Amino acid sequence: MIQQSFEQLVESLAAKTPTPGGGAAAALAGCMGTSLFLMVVRFSRGKKANLDRDEDLARVEGVLDGHLRRLLPMADRDCRSFDLVSAAYGMPKDGDEQKALREKAIQEAMVGAMVVPEETLCMVRDVFVAMESVIPCIGKAIVSDLASGASLLLAAAEGAFLNVRINATYLTNRDLADRTMERATSVLTEIRRHQGSIAVSVDKMLS
Repeated sequence: MIQQSFEQLVESLAAKTPTPGGGAAAALAGCMGTSLFLMVVRFSRGKKANLDRDEDLARVEGVLDGHLRRLLPMADRDCRSFDLVSAAYGMPKDGDEQKALREKAIQEAMVGAMVVPEETLCMVRDVFVAMESVIPCIGKAIVSDLASGASLLLAAAEGAFLNVRINATYLTNRDLADRTMERATSVLTEIRRHQGSIAVSVDKMLS
């Protein structure tokens, strides 16, 4: 997906096909939000006001770049994981044995389709954590980009969480589903806190 033109990407999301869907869109939003964080960190390096923080900014730049590299393939991974779900539902179900094999394949594929957006969700959390220490270094001229990045990352997290939730709903292993949802809910709560803190800071700077 990431090799497509933007026009092709938008058309593929709009197409009447199971994939790409919300999970892939969430991963792409995460990439865009992380990219904006990287941009504001790079613009903040070398500024007179940040001379004593340049080492910190350089470290954060490297960490964010690593997070972006890990987020880039997540849209494709999300598509592949759900393609396995679709393939499992397409398996024959003429007899009891075939029905049992089909159900087993569906459940295994659903676990994979739940795990991938949970990974995206955790990656988004890690981006916010990496950025937290250098937010005071971001100048007023680019705080709108900081806030925009945070908003995109929140959208990514919300979308990823919903994809975890819907796949968890179909699991017959309710213990696994409940434990996954407990983890995902905790991570989403943390992300909302990070984004809210950035929003408040930016609002104060622009008032």
